[in-house]
Amino acid sequence: MLSNRKAQAVLELAILGSLIIMAFSIVISYSERYNREQSYMQQTFRATLKRAKEINNSARWTTTDFRRMPNVTNPMEIGELQQFGSGNSVFWSDGKLTEADQPKAYFELNRINEVEIPIRAGLYNVTAVSNSNYTSNLNSTTDFDKTENPNITTHKKHNATDNIVGSADVDGTTVSLNSSLFGDNQQGGTYTGGGLKNRNREMR
Repeated sequence: MLSNRKAQAVLELAILGSLIIMAFSIVISYSERYNREQSYMQQTFRATLKRAKEINNSARWTTTDFRRMPNVTNPMEIGELQQFGSGNSVFWSDGKLTEADQPKAYFELNRINEVEIPIRAGLYNVTAVSNSNYTSNLNSTTDFDKTENPNITTHKKHNATDNIVGSADVDGTTVSLNSSLFGDNQQGGTYTGGGLKNRNREMR
């Protein structure tokens, strides 16, 4: 009877522990995504404010960004690719507008390709993105070595590279995309320009 109770306790602990880990992973993933959305929103606002001051008029900035989110359940594996979008409109003027000070709209793809969008009458606050297509070329390998004798040694190594290619039609302007995960500035999770580099992670 005592043996049966121990087995039941172990089974309950395993089930409850799995549910708790799953709940924490969902909360962490949601928090990370929400934080990322807020960060992109603030970055877009600052870029819009800067450009509005430069042109001394209204400016609109719209962005589309790709990012690899952290893999909460398995840090040794690469996370899910997610797409974020943000847009802001700001009016900044010294009160001395001239004919050269015209409102402008901009679109930026992955913080790399910036294009000015032609403004049509009555459509300043509308950015139409159509015919978008993106392809992720992900290569991921994991090496796992384990030695029991004479010494217990475990070595796990993960290598990953990714490259996104594609294009989008933005109000009649075609914007091309060719960016790499962990590019020249080595910022975790973000896709940048420059050469394709490996993402390496080891555990001993």
